[in-house]
Amino acid sequence: MRLKDKVAIVTGGETDIGGTTALLFAREGARIVVGNVSAPKGEEIVSNIERERGNAILVKVDTTNATEVKEMIKKTVEVYGRIDVLCNIAGAESSFSVVDVPEEEWHRVLAANLESVYLTSKYALPAMIEQRSGVIINTSSIFGLVGWPNAAVSCASQGGVIALTKQMAVDYGPHNIRINCICHAPIFTPSISRLLKTGKDAETAGDAIAQMHPLGRFVRPEEIGRAALFLASEESSFITGVVLPVDGGYTAK
Repeated sequence: MRLKDKVAIVTGGETDIGGTTALLFAREGARIVVGNVSAPKGEEIVSNIERERGNAILVKVDTTNATEVKEMIKKTVEVYGRIDVLCNIAGAESSFSVVDVPEEEWHRVLAANLESVYLTSKYALPAMIEQRSGVIINTSSIFGLVGWPNAAVSCASQGGVIALTKQMAVDYGPHNIRINCICHAPIFTPSISRLLKTGKDAETAGDAIAQMHPLGRFVRPEEIGRAALFLASEESSFITGVVLPVDGGYTAK
């Protein structure tokens, strides 16, 4: 029970990574706030947690909306009295070069990936500062560490998440708050094949991308969740400002 009686907010619960991470945290004793754009999917995650005798609530939130983020933080403190872990998983993908990306798409993805981390951190940190403890885990991707074909705004926004993580770790370490970032490889979805604009069907393109990783496959959601669990727990008590690739060796090449 590595997170026994801890209170953890997990945004992006509508994603495979978010839902899996929330369940893993609950199994380790955390009380979960599922921050979701989609109410039905969020209700499914809460039900899964409660089915295993866990404790969870759903807060419908758009993490690019400051008012909704503030309400999520307020609700968490009202229900549970504190915030021990903030796990930022909400985000978006985009498959355009700089020349081709529409301006509205650029702003949308920057908001989903980077501004959301700014807003959730901005409003969760005061509670952590007051209690003199806390953990923030941001999820970026290998797009923030290396160039990826036709992924201009994804690379820019995920790189921003990495830099913001390191900066916040410096500012809030003296308050006993640890802030780290997971950079995961792509999970296989049809949109990943479009990022390469190969013209191949999704499965064929997916096989080609999988073989780019030294381990020869795509990452699984639970592997990202387990990395988040490690960073949320006391097992990583002297780790802050770290960028942890969960990428099957991709960025080692």
